[in-house]
Amino acid sequence: MATDYARLLKQDFADLTAATDSWQRVSRDMDSAFDQHRTKVTGPLHASWEGDDAKAALAFLEDIEMRINVVRTEAMTISKAIETVRFRMEQAQTDLRNAVRSAESEGFVVDDSGAVGEAICEADESPDEAQSKLDRMRHFQEEIDTAVKDARKASADGHHALSELRGELLDRTNKHMAAEAAADTQQAMKDLGVKGPQIPKDPKDAAAWWKGLDEASRQEYATMYPEQIGKTNGLPSAVRDDANRLALDQQLNYVNGSDQGVPGIPEHRHNLEVLKAELDKRDGAPENKKLYLLDFNGAEDGKAVIAMGNPDTADNVGVQVPGTATDMSSTGGQLSRIDKLQRSAERADPSANTSMVYWLGYDAPEIPSDEAPNLAVAGTTRADDAAPDLRAFTHGLRASHEGPDRAHMTVLGHSYGATVVGDADSGGNGLDADSISVVGSPGETVGSASDLHVGAKHFYTGIADDDPISQAQDLTLGPDPNTTDFGGTRFVTDTHGHSGYWDDKSESLANQGRIIAGHEPEKAPPTPVDL
Repeated sequence: MATDYARLLKQDFADLTAATDSWQRVSRDMDSAFDQHRTKVTGPLHASWEGDDAKAALAFLEDIEMRINVVRTEAMTISKAIETVRFRMEQAQTDLRNAVRSAESEGFVVDDSGAVGEAICEADESPDEAQSKLDRMRHFQEEIDTAVKDARKASADGHHALSELRGELLDRTNKHMAAEAAADTQQAMKDLGVKGPQIPKDPKDAAAWWKGLDEASRQEYATMYPEQIGKTNGLPSAVRDDANRLALDQQLNYVNGSDQGVPGIPEHRHNLEVLKAELDKRDGAPENKKLYLLDFNGAEDGKAVIAMGNPDTADNVGVQVPGTATDMSSTGGQLSRIDKLQRSAERADPSANTSMVYWLGYDAPEIPSDEAPNLAVAGTTRADDAAPDLRAFTHGLRASHEGPDRAHMTVLGHSYGATVVGDADSGGNGLDADSISVVGSPGETVGSASDLHVGAKHFYTGIADDDPISQAQDLTLGPDPNTTDFGGTRFVTDTHGHSGYWDDKSESLANQGRIIAGHEPEKAPPTPVDL
């Protein structure tokens, strides 16, 4: 029987390479099947079928989608495990062959068991020469033994890692298969000593890192590390969307199986369910209305960053930052707003395509009440915390944009979201925006528009005559940005209150659309205060 030494010395790893490729192909096919099922089957049904029968049927179809994703994840993990074992064993084989070659070059012989011996015993060797030769023999023997030991460990680690991936995971009674598949992947990689992707923090560097990967590595990272890939600014929006949707299903599956009596779990579950429901409603939408989930967090009030239309290929990109009291339950209404803004921009310039992004990447302040006298809305702390993240996001959009022409990017803010926008553009290296448009702003945290990176020429503001936010201006968040003294351009608004700026057929909405499209809005006449 051949020894481990003899087998390793001559082993051909072609079968392991073929197995790696085959399992990766299975994972890719499942990814494609999931996308087709979501956009061609469940998407249209979500949009057009209601009632108890629809609820039951869609639950069944979504269970199928979850199983497809589980197979996608497990197949990619199997592929990576086999690839890792092959790589480690090939390295051990290389080390072994080098050790044998070096031993033989110095006149030693290596037998079929891997033992190192002398070819010829020199009778007239001095004690020092004999000791030196013995030391060399021991050195080569240690190298050979280490190589064989490394190969055995690689094989054992691979066996242990693959044993983490269980076929019974797909049993129909298993309600937590997606979460278990994600956990199995992490455990298998830990067993193999495989670290996750080492992604640069700077969006430009992250974009360059991604572009430098081959397609197999991209598929591997998006499937096995969806949370990390989905949150990385600078990566393609389609990649982030795919990874985040996979992570969303895994996290929702996990919290559904968690103890609902643990504080925070019911809220986390609710937030993820709301987010998934809003995404599901628009599966199968036309290309310009397709949603891209660019980031999310189900904890506490929840966070979500969602693009309508692909910002990487759009001529115009708008990033809408919402204000006070916005949380995950606001997602549906906020998506309606960016839908209206997108339509308004496309009316302003029918020749250009526009992507709108809803950016709730921060903890918006709550409305203070007698029961909860939270004064965060009156301070800049939430805006200060949000500013670096908003800057990283907009710079990430610049880095992931395709084509030679720079997109026209407008960052919009409403209410406290306007404060966040001002804070973000005044700090660091700014938002790299072409224009900023704010409505219902209590203040921009700066003394004038010229203090913003975008400059006064490209700063636009609108406020309704009866918007109660005027009572909060010139206080803790900065001077009223709607005055001539502040600088910038105030545009016409014809809506009422604090939340009417997106009313259909209004000049308030039309002017925001013009700004997003890169055109000038209709300017408001000077106010009595300005005069």
